[in-house]
Amino acid sequence: MSSKPKNSNRERLLALIACLLITFCMGTVHAFSTLIQNIEIQTGVGRMASSLVYSIALVNVTLAVFFGHILYRKFSPNLLILLIMILPIIGLFFSSSQSWLGWIVGYGFLFGLSSGLGYGLSLFIVSSITERDNLGYALGLVTASYAFGAVAFSMLYPFLFSYFGFIKGYIIGLASLSSIVMIGLACYKFSNVRIKKELQADAPIQSRNSKIIPLWLGYFLGVFAGLMAIGHAVPLIISFGGSTLIAISSITLMTLGSAFAGIYAGWLVDRYGCKRPLLIILLINCLALIGLSTITNVHLLIFLLVTIASIYGAVIAIYPTLVNHLVGKDLSAKIYGRVFTAWGAAGLISPSLAGWLFEKNNSYDSSILLAVSLSVIAVLIIWKMKYTIK
Repeated sequence: MSSKPKNSNRERLLALIACLLITFCMGTVHAFSTLIQNIEIQTGVGRMASSLVYSIALVNVTLAVFFGHILYRKFSPNLLILLIMILPIIGLFFSSSQSWLGWIVGYGFLFGLSSGLGYGLSLFIVSSITERDNLGYALGLVTASYAFGAVAFSMLYPFLFSYFGFIKGYIIGLASLSSIVMIGLACYKFSNVRIKKELQADAPIQSRNSKIIPLWLGYFLGVFAGLMAIGHAVPLIISFGGSTLIAISSITLMTLGSAFAGIYAGWLVDRYGCKRPLLIILLINCLALIGLSTITNVHLLIFLLVTIASIYGAVIAIYPTLVNHLVGKDLSAKIYGRVFTAWGAAGLISPSLAGWLFEKNNSYDSSILLAVSLSVIAVLIIWKMKYTIK
């Protein structure tokens, strides 16, 4: 067994910068709302079919994180970063065919896989090279950068489309992303960091599942409300009398809140561990959801939606560190890949279920009540969880 690789502060900083650039670019897959109407016009499909492009992208993000630990062991990070850079460009050849199937393959499959691989690889690299005392903050930066990418390109894409048209604007956007990932590749290559790839033997299946199941349930229930709020913020705000412009601006505030909360949550877990901060923010989430069911003022509504989105950002920032603490550094990529499927499941179920409940009841009251109930269960799961740092 080789000793743990030692990396200098300069090497770790360069590798961290590389990972932040990569996750920034890969987070832009979530700027899909700025593409959806143009895809419908271009392909002649309806809202359900165009939304399926993003749903498939979410599935592939999840699959890439789930199976990523196999690739991290078999291939060098340099090669994987190159693949992350190339996949969206290959996808461009399909999406530029101006067909719905082309967008399914090019964006849903190839860009989705690239996004998940970039996110998972960055978490793996940063968790491998960062000292335990700063691990939460470093992983918080990675998840925040992923969110910042979505915010930045949600504003950049409309600008590009208005000046260059949809096709050319999208090509310019992807070319910019690939260029930034190339800079990230150069940063990582020059960092010369050394990453230990040997994995310790797996724990017995029963012992492993006893940790994965509560982690999975806590993650699924913990992000459910945030994904519901993000997915339905615009119609919620409009139903309270807010304008479309206010609603769209609120989405930007929610995403920024999610990103900054992730950074702060990472800082907290380095000082207080994962369990206490996670319990506190989930309790705040419950209170915010209860408030959501009682208020009538649109400004207070926006404040609560930003709070819920920020809680969501904090949860997804804490979870990679929580998994690392519970199972150890060597197994964290593999176990986190499995736990991350909870995010994928919540991302597919939460917005759709909220929409179905709204159609059944002509209000969001039942959706909010469900989110409160699930958040309370998340608190109980985390509270009962045995938290020991390996």
